[in-house]
Amino acid sequence: MKGMNGCYMREKLELLAVEMTPERMQDLEDRQLIVRLCPGHHELPAPAGETHWKAIYESDLSYGPHKLITVTVNRSTLASFGTHPDHEEFLLIGNANTKPMYLIICLHKKVELARRIAAHLLKPEDFVCLRVTYNDPQVSFFTMLAEVPHGEAVADGVGRPASFYVTEPRDLGIELTKFGSYELCIPR
Repeated sequence: MKGMNGCYMREKLELLAVEMTPERMQDLEDRQLIVRLCPGHHELPAPAGETHWKAIYESDLSYGPHKLITVTVNRSTLASFGTHPDHEEFLLIGNANTKPMYLIICLHKKVELARRIAAHLLKPEDFVCLRVTYNDPQVSFFTMLAEVPHGEAVADGVGRPASFYVTEPRDLGIELTKFGSYELCIPR
């Protein structure tokens, strides 16, 4: 969409924040966007005297071995919204007395998001904006699956920035989403 000066104007998509509930996180898993890591979710039948294990997933060796990183977010824009070519674990272990943090997840994988942007069909309903809950075994630990567009931001204002942990392949990169005429806006 062009403005009066001939420059392209950005269409703002105002996102509504929702709580991280077990039901909401299960819905994201049902959509094959995440894998929940919560009590009882991956229990295996293990007869008395035995221990069983099963890989939930294995990283592609081309991205290197796994690493654990700490992430501190002190930005109220989604400048790093994008996708990774492999999975990563979110460990939302943190201090709840920080700026409110939002995790925005597209409800479509990378290719479909790009199609919707190009066709100018993007809507706020294509995203879920989670108000992050820390340290809750039912919602705070999960695997973000490969090619799921997502990003984090904090609310404007004073206060300590938000922090959490991520495990991911050592050489994992990010492909930033090109939103064209769209701009995602977090709650203020």
